[in-house]
Amino acid sequence: RCRAARCRRFGRGRISRAARGYAAADEASTADEALSSETPRARGWDEHELGALRRHYAREGWVVVRRLVTPDEVDALHAATDALQAEASAFTRSRRERGVYFEVQSASGRKGDPAVAPGVLRKITSPSKRSRAFASLTMNANVRAVCAQLCGVSDGTAEEGSAARSPGSSRSSSSSSMRCVVDQVNLKQPLGAGTGFPWHQDVSFLKPDARAACEAHGGCNAVVAMDRSHEGNGGFVVLGGTHRLGEKFSQTRDAYDGAAGFSGDVFDLSRRFCPRLAPGDAIFFHPALAHGSGTNHSPERRRIATLWFVGAGE
Repeated sequence: RCRAARCRRFGRGRISRAARGYAAADEASTADEALSSETPRARGWDEHELGALRRHYAREGWVVVRRLVTPDEVDALHAATDALQAEASAFTRSRRERGVYFEVQSASGRKGDPAVAPGVLRKITSPSKRSRAFASLTMNANVRAVCAQLCGVSDGTAEEGSAARSPGSSRSSSSSSMRCVVDQVNLKQPLGAGTGFPWHQDVSFLKPDARAACEAHGGCNAVVAMDRSHEGNGGFVVLGGTHRLGEKFSQTRDAYDGAAGFSGDVFDLSRRFCPRLAPGDAIFFHPALAHGSGTNHSPERRRIATLWFVGAGE
């Protein structure tokens, strides 16, 4: 089986076996074997393609999948987000309403500060509790297939390592054993209003039960672009290879809810990468991979859906 994303015993500042993603074996093999950083959704993977994608994920901690979500699904996510934003149009402070948490966009980026203007949001957490479109995204067969086949998350079957199944093919009902433990919309308002997110590792924010499942059965996170995402509009940025260097818990988690300025003191920035994503494209990444984003200085809206998955036992 592919175990690239196994999260067993993340060390605080240590290089855990899971955080390395079986790095020693993969590094030894990549000198003369191809790596692939992205794949289209429309075709399945043969053994060569699957191996190249897995090796890239093991080494860099991320992989891009194009056209993973259909245009109709993206439109449904837009409509659901617009409805939630309309509900929050008068909010000046972050608050929870009927299971959904609305985080306002403050001038500093801190969730405890007032909004720059009524109804301007930075993040919506758990939209799936109120939206059929987001609930469907958490169960999307393509998303789950990539988590299992490319990223090594156990779905409770013996088949997550198989090369035969493409992202668009059907899966057994046991795929529901893989749990989506976090779903969010991150919003970047245009013209400088949408501040950035500092470098951080999502594994530091897992609740105890989710972390235990991640450590035992693997984990993978996905970002699905709802609008165009790129360097100029505060696009999602990953720091390749940082998932193998251990969890920087004390340096990042406590400082996460703060200013959006990036520090190069904690993580290696040499493999910084901001993919250009079209609506429906996705990037999958290891829970310990450092990532963040900058301010949206463009006139465009930039919204992404984020999903955190943990595996299940057999």
